[in-house]
Amino acid sequence: MLLKELQTRDVVNVTDGSKLGKVTDIEVDFTTGKINSITVTKNKGLSGFFGNNQINIQWNQIVKIGGEVIIVNCNQTE
Repeated sequence: MLLKELQTRDVVNVTDGSKLGKVTDIEVDFTTGKINSITVTKNKGLSGFFGNNQINIQWNQIVKIGGEVIIVNCNQTE
């Protein structure tokens, strides 16, 4: 799967059903070739100007990657 394919999917938190945003980056361990985490940019209008608008989600927090959404189990303040 390519990064551009992940970037088209909405990221949804399974704990409360909230839409967190879209994948904007991934962190890869180049020694193992495995993805460590994804970076999600929030859909919060002006939050980019007035605070942190990104969430780092560890790979083990991803529950399911579907055709249109990525379901994660995380605390939004992480």
